[in-house]
Amino acid sequence: GQTLAARCRPVSHIVFLKTHKTGGSSVVNVLSRYGESRQLRFALPQRYQFRYPEPFRAESVRGFRPGETFDIICHHMRFSPTEVQRVMPNDSFYFSIVRDPGTQGASAFSYFRAAAAAFRRAPSLDAFLAAPRRFFGPGGRGAGLARNPQWFDFGLPEPAAAAEVPALLARLERRFPLVLLAERFDESLVLLRHRLCWPRAAVDVFAHNTRGGAAAPTAAQRRRLRAWNALDWALYSHFNRSFWRHVQRFGAARLQEEAAELRRRRRRLQERCLRGAGPVPAAAIAEPRLRPFQPPGAEHAVLGFALRPGLPPAERRRCGRMALPELPYTDLLARRQFGNGNGTEWDDF
Repeated sequence: GQTLAARCRPVSHIVFLKTHKTGGSSVVNVLSRYGESRQLRFALPQRYQFRYPEPFRAESVRGFRPGETFDIICHHMRFSPTEVQRVMPNDSFYFSIVRDPGTQGASAFSYFRAAAAAFRRAPSLDAFLAAPRRFFGPGGRGAGLARNPQWFDFGLPEPAAAAEVPALLARLERRFPLVLLAERFDESLVLLRHRLCWPRAAVDVFAHNTRGGAAAPTAAQRRRLRAWNALDWALYSHFNRSFWRHVQRFGAARLQEEAAELRRRRRRLQERCLRGAGPVPAAAIAEPRLRPFQPPGAEHAVLGFALRPGLPPAERRRCGRMALPELPYTDLLARRQFGNGNGTEWDDF
C-alpha cells in the first residue's frame, strides 16, 4: 500500500536462489514480471540453468563483462557467493525458498526420474526408500537432486561432522536474511513484499509447475525421506524457525490478514484470467508457449494455464505473463535484453 511505499524504497537488486521442487518457479514468475515491467537487467543463463550442477560461475551469465552488474538473478544454480558477487551489486537482497524434505523428496523422485540415476534405477519411491544406498552413488548422474538437494543448491560443503551443521546454517542465514517456506507460500510472499517494498499486485502469482494426480507421501515415506535427506532436514528446520521469528516480528494476525487478501486476489485473477479458473493439463492449452515443460520420465504431468478467450488486450497481456511458464519467460527476457525482438510480439498474448 501507500504507507509502505512512503516508508521505504523498492528493492531492485535481487538474488533469488531457486531451489528444486520447492515452489521456486512461482517466485521466478513474480521476479520476471517485476523486472520486465521496470526494465531491470536479468543475469540470465546461456540456456535455462547456470551450468547446474556445477557451482555457479560469473562466466556462465549471458553477456557477462567483468565489472558490470545486473539487477536480478533467479534461475537455477548451485550457489557460490563469491561468483554471484561478481555479477550482482553489493547491496543486493538475497533470499531463497525451502521445503520439508518429507514432501520435497517425493516430488523430486517423481519429477527427476530421468535426470537422477538413483531415481531411475529404483522401481518405486518405496523401493528407493527401503534401501536408498542400493540405488544411490555420490558421483552418479543427478546425485545432487537425489540426496540433500536443497543443501546442494545452497552450495554448502559436505560437513565432516554433524556438530558443524549449526555454524554452517548460521553463516548461511547471514547471507540469506529471508528464506521463504513452501508450506507457507502466501505468508512468505507477504513477508517478501514488505522486505522488497513492492506493491501488492507485484506478488500476485499463480502456482506454477504443479503436478496432476500426485498423491501426498505417507507419514512413513516422509519420515524416511527426512532421514535420507538429513542435511536438508537440518536446513529446513533451521529456516523454519527463522521464518516464524520473521512472522512474530511482522505480527501474526496482520500476516494472516494480508495472506488471506492475497488468496482472494488470486482467486479473482484466476477466475478472470484462466479457463477453468486454475491449472489444467498441457493438452488443454491451445497456446504453445503457455504449455509447461514436461520432464522426460516424470511420473506425473506438469500442469499449466490456459487463458480465457476474449480478454481485452491489456488484461490478456497481464494474465499471459502470470500464466507464462519459466522457460518461455526466460526466452522472452533474453529477447528483450539481447535483441532478436524486444518482446512486443508477446504483447498480443
